Amino acid sequence: MGNPSNLDDATIGPHYKAHYQFQYLTAAFQFGLFDILEKTPGITLEELSVRVGLARRPTRILLLGCTTMGLVWKEGDGYHNAPYIQPVSVLSDQPSATYLHCLYRAAGWFCESLNEDTHAGLRRELPGTAPGLYGRLGEHPELESTFQTLMGAVSHPVPEGIAATVDLSEYKYLLDIGGGAAMNAVHLARSWPGLEITIADLPSVASRANENIAELGLADRVRAVSLDAFHDAFPIGHDSVLFTHFLEIWSADRIRELLTKASHALPSGGGVFVMTHHQDADDTGPERAACPSAYLHTVASGDGMVYTDKEYEQWFSEAGIDPVKRVMFGPDTVVICGRKR
Repeated sequence: MGNPSNLDDATIGPHYKAHYQFQYLTAAFQFGLFDILEKTPGITLEELSVRVGLARRPTRILLLGCTTMGLVWKEGDGYHNAPYIQPVSVLSDQPSATYLHCLYRAAGWFCESLNEDTHAGLRRELPGTAPGLYGRLGEHPELESTFQTLMGAVSHPVPEGIAATVDLSEYKYLLDIGGGAAMNAVHLARSWPGLEITIADLPSVASRANENIAELGLADRVRAVSLDAFHDAFPIGHDSVLFTHFLEIWSADRIRELLTKASHALPSGGGVFVMTHHQDADDTGPERAACPSAYLHTVASGDGMVYTDKEYEQWFSEAGIDPVKRVMFGPDTVVICGRKR
């Protein structure tokens, strides 16, 4: 980005007002607004006031904020969800609001996290003994379930993006590291009928993934196994490995370790695919690289960030993987493709 000579209120305004926008969003979850609008589109202010359990004026304020933010739209006297809200309408419950507020409070420790070079937000806002967010969520099953549902809702374009940008037709056995509750694997299995997929994730996540797989009738080709990516060897017998928004959680040294383990688990010619947020080579953006970096450093692990494509390609080479190509998915996500030597 350039170096603007003037910074007026029109430029800085959206930044110092952002905390109000987040409060509108989490309040809409907490009071079940999106779920109500999903079930009864066109409902009026007076009807909504009764349904959400708020007085008329607070309901009006809530709707004003959500409408100006584009989360809700109004036609006549009736209110409707914006089209992109539908996938997250299922999150209108107290655990979702609790989790989102936990993230919001944790983000308030950003300066301390920078100063201490660790995830001060997580340590101060989410009780537990595990060193990172994902292990700590396992100590809070309700929040972990909410987290997995939230990730599925906000990340629903990701599986389509993988299938659209990555050609897996030459592979038969895919290892999906940190594959979560099987959203990616299920879509890939349907897109590539000859592909068998093993999801490797923490025990509680793998259990949920197997339940989802069974419900969808894909247990003959997709399964989830328990794996600690840093302490366990990657299972062998696969000809390709996928990391989807997983490597950026960690430091450069830990990414090198994970890519080396992937390389050791693959035969010569095996494929390695990393889907991650894209960052410009000169460390200037885009915005979608900056926001996750703050989250990863303050909340998730304390040692991750969004890295540049060139860094990943260098780490590929160090692990015995030849970078083959980069494929952009949208303006701020990249799939980096490689092949084991």
